Amino acid sequence: MLTLLATMIFVVRCGSDDPAPLVKITGKVIYNNAAGQPSNAVGAVVYLAKSATATTNFDQSTIADANGSYSFSNLSAGTYFVNAKYDTDNKNVTARLNGLLFTGAGSIVVVENSDVTQDVTLVSSGQSGAGIETLAANYTWTGTTFANTGAWTFDASHSPVNFEFPYRGNEADFSGSFSQINKFVVNFDPANPTAGSIVAEVDLASVNTRTPGGRDNRTTVADNPLFSPLTDFTELGCIMGTFGITADNATPTDAVPQKITQNADRYAKFTSTSIATYGDGYIAKGNMIFHGITFPMSLWFKVVPSWLDTSNNRKYSGFEGKFLMNAKNDFAITSSSVNDAIIKIHISIVLYKQP
Repeated sequence: MLTLLATMIFVVRCGSDDPAPLVKITGKVIYNNAAGQPSNAVGAVVYLAKSATATTNFDQSTIADANGSYSFSNLSAGTYFVNAKYDTDNKNVTARLNGLLFTGAGSIVVVENSDVTQDVTLVSSGQSGAGIETLAANYTWTGTTFANTGAWTFDASHSPVNFEFPYRGNEADFSGSFSQINKFVVNFDPANPTAGSIVAEVDLASVNTRTPGGRDNRTTVADNPLFSPLTDFTELGCIMGTFGITADNATPTDAVPQKITQNADRYAKFTSTSIATYGDGYIAKGNMIFHGITFPMSLWFKVVPSWLDTSNNRKYSGFEGKFLMNAKNDFAITSSSVNDAIIKIHISIVLYKQP
């Protein structure tokens, strides 16, 4: 009898000390892509905190997989806060514009004794903070010179357009730039971005891959490639053929410089058709004309907060933006140097005015 009683006590005590089952919180991270369609946020960083209120002090994090799915395992009963952020380049960093950041409000999740599913939906918040001003600039070739007629002056010498892509689609990044924008017209109000517009035209003859007379054009001005629609060349680089640009005169000499003033393909032009918030920045959708082809493209961009340079008493602002281009599929560029590589095109627009 004593043995039986001791056994019953032991069994009761064991049952009362059994730990609650450990469970999981799983779900997907979703955002609206550039086309406005719900998409999996592959590579999003997902955060978890044991908290009954929204917080930025998290206990652990994980990365959403190729399906946008995440999982936190071995969780005890309690209340948790789940949130996520997603950078379109999966870098989750600031500084030079690589991608735009999507964030969410987060969700309170109550965990008891079974697994919980909680999706995280991220939103476009647009850009906020001090110094995000209304920008209006008009930099246009008039037929004889470039003219600035907007409220802000376009700083052509400090507004490069850079590109990079893996050489032959596989090897180390190949990079270059265009040193002359032929036209830049912008009207942008951060309080009303949908009313804005952007027109940018790049002079492809101003390409610079650091090989004048090889890939690049050689101008008649030694070591000083000042480009305009009237620029003369002593030699066209091979990249002009890649762009589909031919000379007005077939055989250049020092006495008879080569011109490409009559070739419409000399200029790549982007004209926006809409601007909207996208992540923590903006997306301008529009049409790109390049290599004789018009193709819809999107420009991701952020505004550079204005700042005052006391050395010249100028207020500066501008844009940081990025295009992604498939030169072969989108614009019929057949160069083996590019193949099927995606080309990243970074633009840095510097504007200034008197404060």
